[in-house]
Amino acid sequence: MISNNGTGARRIGPLEQPQHEVLIIGAGIGGICAGIKLQERGVEDFLIVDRNAGAGGVWYSHDYPDAGCDLPSMAYQFSFAPKPDWDRFFAKRDQILAYIQEVAADHGLPAKMRFNVEVVKEAWDDDVHLWRVHLANGEVLTARFVISAVGIYINAKDKPDIPGLDSFQGKVMHTAHWDHEYDFTDKRVAMIGVGASTMQIAPQLSPQVRHLDLYQRTPQIYLPKPDFPMPRWGQQLLATPGVVPAALRIVYAIADIAIGFAVHAPETLWRKGAAVIDFVGHRAYNAWLFANVRDKKTRDKLRVDFGVVCVRGGLAGRYLTNLNRANVDLITTPIAEITPEGIRTTDGTDRAIDVLILATGYEVFSDPESYRPGVVTGRDGFDLGEFFNKETLKAYMSTSVAGLPNRFIMVGPYSWTGGASFFAVLETAVAHIVTVIDETRRRGANIVEARAEAQERFHQDMLTSGRNLSYYLVTRCSGSNSYFVNSQNESPYIRPWTFRKANRQATRFDRDDYHYRVAVNATAQPVAAEASLS
Repeated sequence: MISNNGTGARRIGPLEQPQHEVLIIGAGIGGICAGIKLQERGVEDFLIVDRNAGAGGVWYSHDYPDAGCDLPSMAYQFSFAPKPDWDRFFAKRDQILAYIQEVAADHGLPAKMRFNVEVVKEAWDDDVHLWRVHLANGEVLTARFVISAVGIYINAKDKPDIPGLDSFQGKVMHTAHWDHEYDFTDKRVAMIGVGASTMQIAPQLSPQVRHLDLYQRTPQIYLPKPDFPMPRWGQQLLATPGVVPAALRIVYAIADIAIGFAVHAPETLWRKGAAVIDFVGHRAYNAWLFANVRDKKTRDKLRVDFGVVCVRGGLAGRYLTNLNRANVDLITTPIAEITPEGIRTTDGTDRAIDVLILATGYEVFSDPESYRPGVVTGRDGFDLGEFFNKETLKAYMSTSVAGLPNRFIMVGPYSWTGGASFFAVLETAVAHIVTVIDETRRRGANIVEARAEAQERFHQDMLTSGRNLSYYLVTRCSGSNSYFVNSQNESPYIRPWTFRKANRQATRFDRDDYHYRVAVNATAQPVAAEASLS
């Protein structure tokens, strides 16, 4: 039934009552932030589900040795829930997890959470105007709105395409699924991958094991990590009202200046400037390697020949000096296959091992392959996986995709604002999402969808504003295997806006960039709309 009650509102029926007004997929930082902000807007009927056995997202599931944050603790927290008493300048995993769960508990969220829930399909029901969310156990949840808060790293690549992997007869584990019961004492260990988790794990393992082989495909940039226990006076300083917000404003202002230059600099100036930055950066990094790694052959393996900001430089702590140990080898010869006893490289060398650790990364939100066809389907047969894979990654304000009514992505294309912490990025996204839901309710509507023309306008702005960043990441980063550039040779990771602009536009967008509709029961009394809904 489609009717008009004289107000100009487009009314659609029938309307089935869902189990929940809002379903949030993911009980990590983003999902918890969304729950808190929905409550502040008066939305109480929501459910947060997560495939893990507890809240905390990546900090719940990732508990490998020495796991911790590579941002200063004061920047790694909700702006509305400051914590001055961090134990260390760079917080460790256990304290971060406790903080996230404490914030959730303080806002009454545990009562609205379900765990060990694996979502396998999200389907918009055009007939009754709600989402049907299918779970791995066969259950189906219904909700008027869905917020996908699955994070940046969507799934661990725990089955890398390496010949013979299944034939290995020793112990195999991925860094995302650490086995704390396993005894590494006097074992021969191989780690495939040299990213953020390896930087933390390798220095912890090497004193225990007989030998540690680190298999590197692409060198990373390993930066110093000035970590230390927070002194009492430091905690008192952070507890002083206004100190942390002021410090973050200064950091974000500096980052905004850099982003502003990247966006507005003339192409010729930008390219010359990028060349100078890389020239200076390479020599500074080579000097850093010389100061920390004794063996020249190992240093040569660690040198990068691509742009210095092509990979997210890791605060590596003791990773570089750990390579000086006699029982640690950095291997750059490509792997030919995994054998039952160990690893064979393309030069024919066989290395026997007892344990294989896969630090092989994750499916990232900016990769089209992370979105499988048939998993998220919307209005008129729209398929998110097919759209992202066959066309390109695009979403209005990085959160809303035309064709998917009442569905929002917490971390979508072009969502990462340079210089901002993960918490700040998520708070910006949540501010937009809850504003849209609130506006929908204010208008007396219950269906909202980004307009295709608004989505395309935002996408073109990303391409135009990001032309200099795209040049750097796509051209100067060749060979870096950077997750800043996806398989479509595009860079939908970073939003080429200042943090100030992104934060402001999250709530000051044109409300008519969305299309609002009213779905009602066939027997329901008409409800007057507060605005003309087209």
